[in-house]
Amino acid sequence: MFFWRRKKTYTPIAGKIEVLSRHCYVSKISKHKERPPNFSHERCFQNLLDTIDPSLANLTCFLDAPPNTPHYTDSYSPLIRFKRGSEAGSFLFLLDHIAALPPTTLIYLVEDDYIHRPNWTSILLEAFTLPIDYATLYDHQDKYFDYPNLTSKIFATPHCHWRTTPSTTHTFAARAQTILEDLPIHRRYSQGRTISADHQKFLALNKRGRTLVSSLPGYSTHAEPKFASPCVAWEF
Repeated sequence: MFFWRRKKTYTPIAGKIEVLSRHCYVSKISKHKERPPNFSHERCFQNLLDTIDPSLANLTCFLDAPPNTPHYTDSYSPLIRFKRGSEAGSFLFLLDHIAALPPTTLIYLVEDDYIHRPNWTSILLEAFTLPIDYATLYDHQDKYFDYPNLTSKIFATPHCHWRTTPSTTHTFAARAQTILEDLPIHRRYSQGRTISADHQKFLALNKRGRTLVSSLPGYSTHAEPKFASPCVAWEF
């Protein structure tokens, strides 16, 4: 006798991707990181502006900074300024913003030290034609040497391959509906902290039955050469 497991149902994406680009005045958690020679947060932001497809995505900037402090995002609109003073606090602020968006919206949260390849916008939309819940364009290099027993399911879309992965950073995409359904978990791993426990959070989401995929090769990378997405000649 065969038993059929009920398939997940996924709400179709409506409208453009809402890209929420998160910035801060001073990042205490990234000062110790090894960076490319020409790295700057402003260059990462310019890369985002240069590679986003405005016909497919809207971009809103969020700046966690004291009032009246100058910042490279000042000339961009829309810009939402607020003061939380920590990575975890600013992520919780974004969750409140997401709660007001239509549930069919595709959300892409982007931290301020990532760069992207051209066409990433259309590639990200392809991910959500798959039976998945969360996606990242960052192919974590550490998954190739810190996880000797890692196994993945491979998917293919018209222009990209994807693999399931256990975790990612706070640069990821999901339907607003999915984030809201998982809101207690998203809050749990940021509340009462200075830095969100993103790795542990995605492990908890996986236990809840959520599927996270990353593109192969990466269409984005964290600006940290040791952990850059492999197989791409990144220009920082």
